[in-house]
Amino acid sequence: MKWVWFKKLLPEWLLFFTAGIMVCAAGRGYLFGRYAGADLQTAYSADVAAMWLKGFLFDIKTVSLMSAILVLAALLGLANQKLMAAVYRIHYRCAALLLTLLAALTSGNIFYYAVYDRPFDVFVFGLLEDDTQAVLQTIWTDYPVIWIIFAVLAVGWLFQQIFRRLHIRMAAKETRCSDTWWQRILWVLMIVLALTAGIRTSFGKFPLRQSDAQVSSLAILNKLVPNAVTALSWAVGEYRSSSFHEVGDEEGRKLFSVMTGRQVAGADWTELAAKTQQNKLPARPNVALAVMESMGTHLFRFDTLQRDLLGRLRPHFQQDWLFTRFVSEGDGTADTMHRLFIRSPLNNISQSTAKNKKYPTNLFAPFKASGYQTVYITAGNGGWRDFNNFTKHLGVDEFIDETALRRRYPEAVNDTWGVPDEYMFRYAAERLQRAEREGQPVFILMLSITHHPPYRLPPTGERIGMALDAEEQSRLQQLGKPAEIEEAFNTFRYANDSLGAFIDEVKQSGKTIVAATGDHNMRGIGYASAEEQALGHAVPFYLYVPEQLRGEAVYRPERVGSHKDVMPTLYALSIPEQAYLKTGCNLTAPDNHGDTWCGYGYNKHIVITESGATDIEQGTFRKWRDKEKLLLATAVDDIPTEEQEQVKRGRTYGAFLDWLLNRMATMQ
Repeated sequence: MKWVWFKKLLPEWLLFFTAGIMVCAAGRGYLFGRYAGADLQTAYSADVAAMWLKGFLFDIKTVSLMSAILVLAALLGLANQKLMAAVYRIHYRCAALLLTLLAALTSGNIFYYAVYDRPFDVFVFGLLEDDTQAVLQTIWTDYPVIWIIFAVLAVGWLFQQIFRRLHIRMAAKETRCSDTWWQRILWVLMIVLALTAGIRTSFGKFPLRQSDAQVSSLAILNKLVPNAVTALSWAVGEYRSSSFHEVGDEEGRKLFSVMTGRQVAGADWTELAAKTQQNKLPARPNVALAVMESMGTHLFRFDTLQRDLLGRLRPHFQQDWLFTRFVSEGDGTADTMHRLFIRSPLNNISQSTAKNKKYPTNLFAPFKASGYQTVYITAGNGGWRDFNNFTKHLGVDEFIDETALRRRYPEAVNDTWGVPDEYMFRYAAERLQRAEREGQPVFILMLSITHHPPYRLPPTGERIGMALDAEEQSRLQQLGKPAEIEEAFNTFRYANDSLGAFIDEVKQSGKTIVAATGDHNMRGIGYASAEEQALGHAVPFYLYVPEQLRGEAVYRPERVGSHKDVMPTLYALSIPEQAYLKTGCNLTAPDNHGDTWCGYGYNKHIVITESGATDIEQGTFRKWRDKEKLLLATAVDDIPTEEQEQVKRGRTYGAFLDWLLNRMATMQ
């Protein structure tokens, strides 16, 4: 009887396998239709076909693993009649439950992609470490959560009904047990071999693995290859492997030699030691750096005389120093802030076992050594990523968040992620005035939050009509309906206007250097086209340096750069003869041709240079088609000779930061 029940489960396994493949394919199909666009089907037909084929193989692998759970239970049941009876009785319910779980994860992956422009990755664990209430409110506001839950439950109920009917039908079917013992062994071997082949999904030397998901030079097609379970399993693996480990000196010497352009004597961060030049500034200037939420270069392309997206920031962008051939180093807020704080490529250091380590790359340390007071201000929650404790450990003298801002300004209305940016800037302006009165220079680092989904214009903001034409609406359709796009643009304008008002006030004294950049580009737009590969990571870098404080500094807007260059530039402008560890370029140096940290901008996905951009993973080089708009041409075989070293350093930069972080995190 045990064997009869075992064979009656075969149709349920076949149905489970087929349904599982369909669920995975449906999730991929939705994401492809929503974010890739029909034009890719013709322009990149071969890559699209490869995406579907490789995705199908990953689906086979995933569903085979899930099927193995059911098959293993049945195989164990062959050892005992009562156990087999219990397995047979609940089997169809377990199969339906597993498929429902697969449908739920697929839906969750779609949500995640909509918010972060990528499938599940290691940052999914950061959701639990963020302001959970704000995350849930964002999802609740922007997405039909209730309908999705109902849909998943409905699908689960449908699966349960289908499996139940099949189960009843097979149970009623009369089956004779005529198989001999060797036939039964052959049946079991065939099933096990089929599952093994499905789990391996490869007849080559290696089973199907994460590197096989690279099917195209277009990042979006690579992102669509893994299904939800596959992507989540990779995220778990990365999360577990994010622990710190000892790194070798020989590896360090090789990395340092590439980055510095010379053979280094030892693998030690002292090889990065630098000192700002002497200058004859009348006094140590105050320095204020604003990291603006989602201030992407692309959005400024939609600014017109009729559609004012800059507000009071406009004259400053026109009059002061603005670098637009510039990319973010990371692609998330916590990612960017950790890279600025201590040059960490991992975004969870502030919540890790290494959070209390001493980091020689600490961005506040040179200012502290020069006698500055250091202030960190955020319009958001101070406990986010435990930044309140982490920044204080790094030496911040004063930490101000939404709670302190609401206390100081009772009219500040709290929203999803915090208070409007204007109150952060208002406090910063007052703090600078206090510094001038006391004669105590201050360095202020600010993190804005208003231009973050769900987009809501603060009560004090001015709402203007954006008058988007059909082409613009089509390009921005991933942000939502026209009204939602307008709201996003209005919050963008509000944040820019608040920054502009702050600069207005600061300029009255002439004793403060102001810098501003975006933490990352605006994710929800989507950048499927290869020509927009650089634009998808582009953020501006703005500098106001009072004329009397410029010294030998020069402005050359054509220079390329990234977040690695922000602090070296500010150190050079403000604190003379100050030692620091150099991992970037001073963009205002009169001549930086001999500086190996200059001439390229690094993002973890792309390196930009004077002539074009190189994909870090693929090594594909594309020349600029339009330097001003950061649009790329078709891929070419050869990187220009004069830029090969910069590209090599850019492609090595990530490994260099990994080595540096692990060495610092594992030191005694």
